[in-house]
Amino acid sequence: MSTEATVIAVAAAIYLADCVVLLERGQALWSSAGLAFGSLHYQLHGKAVAWLNPLTPFVAAFRTLPLFSTASGAKPADAVNALAPLSVLCLIQLLLVLAVLPYCLLRAPGWPFFAALALAYANALALLGLLWQRLRGAGIATRPLAGLGFGWLVCLPLSVNALRKAALAFDVAIDAREAIGLLPERDRERARLALAAQIAEAMADLDEEDQLRDRLAALRSELVTPREL
Repeated sequence: MSTEATVIAVAAAIYLADCVVLLERGQALWSSAGLAFGSLHYQLHGKAVAWLNPLTPFVAAFRTLPLFSTASGAKPADAVNALAPLSVLCLIQLLLVLAVLPYCLLRAPGWPFFAALALAYANALALLGLLWQRLRGAGIATRPLAGLGFGWLVCLPLSVNALRKAALAFDVAIDAREAIGLLPERDRERARLALAAQIAEAMADLDEEDQLRDRLAALRSELVTPREL
């Protein structure tokens, strides 16, 4: 494999690894595509492993509050409205980093490659600045952007996920059970069953005497149909 092909493969691998998200049992990724609860069986540090769709980094995904959480979070409408205008820039970054730059590296080295690289960095900086402005305007904490932005500029493939990683840096003020009510009617049954399955996995890790287990069992009973109990 040539040096150029190796660089492209490493960049793609970094981006795909950056699409991995860890969730508490019963916590969900909420986006316009619906709810995702992660794997039932694969865990890392006791958390469910979820994978963001690598083809849609321009679709913001938010992390719901853990079940029974008393923490606060951003209002869903505020979070969506703050980040929605940045989808176009994220699509441009996807095309630049994962299509234009690899093509130039293989077929048009020299000034075309460096021009595309400069454009990708300029777009990453624009994303960072607009994210800070939009989140600050919505009253959402911008402190996580310092570490995220540094990573995007040091390792350009990470900038493709700028919108989603910024959205995942804070929780929205709903848990997965409440988020199900925001889904279209046709998607709610599948989401309820997915949440019930995650709850069953969480219960399996708890002692019989644990009060949280009783609360989870009661919630699961509300979610599943009688024939599935």
